[in-house]
Amino acid sequence: MRNRLGLLACLTLALGCALAGCKTGVLPDPNDPHDVGQVAPDILRQNLESTSDSLNDRVIKGEISDSERRSLIVKRANELVAHLKLEQIEPAKAWEYAEVYRAAQRWKEADALLELAVKNAPSEDRRVNDSLRLAQVKATEGNVPEALRLARSTFDAPVTEKAPILPAVLYEIVPAAKGKGHDVELGKLLEDAIQQHQQVIVDPNTDAGRAFLAARPHHVQVAWETVLELFIQAHRTDLAKEAGQKAQTMMSGNARV
Repeated sequence: MRNRLGLLACLTLALGCALAGCKTGVLPDPNDPHDVGQVAPDILRQNLESTSDSLNDRVIKGEISDSERRSLIVKRANELVAHLKLEQIEPAKAWEYAEVYRAAQRWKEADALLELAVKNAPSEDRRVNDSLRLAQVKATEGNVPEALRLARSTFDAPVTEKAPILPAVLYEIVPAAKGKGHDVELGKLLEDAIQQHQQVIVDPNTDAGRAFLAARPHHVQVAWETVLELFIQAHRTDLAKEAGQKAQTMMSGNARV
C-alpha cells in the first residue's frame, strides 16, 4: 500500500509539472532576483520603488541618514540586475531595465540600453525622456559633449512634450557634467532649457497640469541661479552679468526672454 501511495504521489507531481510546463516543480518567484530567468522590468521597478519607499520612511524616522539611504538603494538595484542578460532584453523594454541599471550606477549597461531605447522610441514622450536619461549617463561617464548634444536633440519636441527637459538638465545632467571642462557650454544649455520650459503647454484643468504650473517658477529660479554659478565658476563674469539681466526680466514677469 505504501509503495502504491508513493507511486501515486510521484505520478501526481509529474502530471502537475507537465501541465505547468515546469522542470523542477517550483515556479520562479518574480520578486526574487536570484531566481533563474529574465525578470519582467515592471517587477524590478516595483521592487526598487518598494525599497526606496521603505528607506525613505527610515530616513524620516531618523534610523538612517540620507547618504545611507542612497547607498542602500544602489546596493538593492545591483542585486536586482545581478542575473539579467542584456542580450535578451527587448528594445521596447530597454528603457525600463535601464532605469534599474541607472539606480545601480551600472553606467555601461544603462548606456547600452538607453541607446537602444532612443533608437527604437515609439513616441515623442519616450524619445525625449530616454534621450535626457542617456545624456545624464554620458555626462556621468565623462562624455560631456555627447551629453550636451543629446540634451539639445530634445529641443525640437512639441510644446506638449517639453516638460521633462528643464528638470532633467537642471537636476540630473548639470550635476553629472559640471566641473569636467565644459561649464560654459553647460550654462548655455541650461539657459536654453529655461526657454524650453517657458514654452511648455499643459492642461490647467488636470492635477498634473496644475502641479506643473505651480512648480514652474521655482524650477526656473533655481535654474537661473545655477546658470550664474556655472558662468562665475568658469570665470565668465560677462556671461553671468548678461544671464542675470535675463533672469531679472523673466522673473519679474515683464517679458519672456
